[in-house]
Amino acid sequence: MLKSKELSTRVITGAVYVAVMVVFFLPGLWVPLIPILLMMTVAFMSAFEKSQAVRLRMPGMAVLSVAILSVLLGLSALGGILKGTLLRGLTSAIDPSVNTVAAPRILGYYALLLFLVLPWVGLIRIWREGTDSLPQTVAEAAIILASSLPLASTIALLYGCRFGWRWLVLAILSAWVSDTCAYFAGRFLGRLRLAPAISPNKTWEGLVGGIVGTVILYLLYFPALIGGPSGYTKGVSFALAVVAAVVLSLSASFGDLKNSAIKRWCGIKDFGTLLPGHGGISDRFDSIFATLPAMLLIALLAGLIL
Repeated sequence: MLKSKELSTRVITGAVYVAVMVVFFLPGLWVPLIPILLMMTVAFMSAFEKSQAVRLRMPGMAVLSVAILSVLLGLSALGGILKGTLLRGLTSAIDPSVNTVAAPRILGYYALLLFLVLPWVGLIRIWREGTDSLPQTVAEAAIILASSLPLASTIALLYGCRFGWRWLVLAILSAWVSDTCAYFAGRFLGRLRLAPAISPNKTWEGLVGGIVGTVILYLLYFPALIGGPSGYTKGVSFALAVVAAVVLSLSASFGDLKNSAIKRWCGIKDFGTLLPGHGGISDRFDSIFATLPAMLLIALLAGLIL
């Protein structure tokens, strides 16, 4: 009875989660700022949850400051968008080479501010509190980077890449499909443990299952919605689809394992309780946060082929 209730809770929460994603991301096809609003919230909550978790081991963590700075640094990428694109983004008729110009410029604004701000913030804290605060300073910087980079990558995809919305949706689908296929492959075929010291339930069979499922997704999605409209030949489209699928599936698995390692180190099961049956925001978005920067890299490399 208890397991049935828990399953129902997970299903209901999962349905609400998918509905929220659709409500915010579907309008992004016309107004890129709408999905960015959701990613701002997610970046804030993820940084907040992780800071709270790490504070169990490092009481000096500045939880709220880390969350706010994560959002502000991520949004700094907006400084690099092309003039006149804030509301509607890039048009599909724009020159294909835009990926190799606009997206790096957008990410460059973010990277420049990131590497200017974080060292100074850390230095000021160490100067005020002494060298004993160095571990907390490094942990805070790592959380800020992990939470702000996906937000900046979202902005770069939507405002710096041709067909950016399609790239963004594919990054999200990659995480969902990879995680789902890995779960079922591991559950029914899993024998060999992938990383027992980090996540005992992860298996090599699950990893392979996630890759296979993602490859199938890409073979259906990429040639029709990105490769063909971008002008790639069928051969190039299918080759890019396979390579990108493997990279993105591995990225999703890495994001999951990284968060599992943090939770194990902090001695907690979940980062939060905001999503009943699923944990916190960080638990639900760990794979997506890893696939977004990876997808931006793939989009940039794909732009060099044209």
